[in-house]
Amino acid sequence: MGKYLNKVFLIYWKDIRDEVRSFDNLLSTILFGVMLIFIFSFAFQLADLDVEQAFSAILWVSIFFSSVLAIQRSFAKEEENNVLDGLLLGTGDRGSIFLAKFLCNLTILLIFEAVITPLLWIFIGASGVKASLGLLVPALFLGSWGLAAIGTMLNGMTVQLPAARLLFPILLFPLMVPVLVAVIQCTAAAFAAPGESVAAWLYFLASFDLLFVIVPLLLFDYILEG
Repeated sequence: MGKYLNKVFLIYWKDIRDEVRSFDNLLSTILFGVMLIFIFSFAFQLADLDVEQAFSAILWVSIFFSSVLAIQRSFAKEEENNVLDGLLLGTGDRGSIFLAKFLCNLTILLIFEAVITPLLWIFIGASGVKASLGLLVPALFLGSWGLAAIGTMLNGMTVQLPAARLLFPILLFPLMVPVLVAVIQCTAAAFAAPGESVAAWLYFLASFDLLFVIVPLLLFDYILEG
């Protein structure tokens, strides 16, 4: 178990260092997200909608589209430099590659959300609105978990295909619909008193997230074959 976790950590740390060294990739994702939330918040303010109605929708649409840019790079850098086969041979267990890539994508998404969520809060004029951080933070984490898990799995499936950049977002959206519905409900409920229905959405998110981590871990040998 110790050797397995060590392999996961080494791949994870390699990817995090790559992201730090090529900071323009993370910066471009953040700038794209900022642009999206500015445009959407401006449009929603013109439509004169309540903050509670607009915040969760703007936030998660921005996160979803920005994450496509970030997660698509998971396996692309190894494929572009012809080192994916070496990585597969060096680890022996392909599940460890998935877990490391998933954790790296989750880290990037959480950093991204830590930047754009306060900015959206300011842009949309929500400074006077009280929100439950005890619900908002778990919703952000569980939604990011699902997005990172599904995105990493699909990126591994499509990276070696000629039309990978086209197929990835097309396949990602249908699988993400349940997560988006649940997480938007939970985020919106952070502005009101949470009830049983919100707890049910949180349980659904947690179960969905676990499913899309466990299944790729078991089947990643086949997933990487495309």
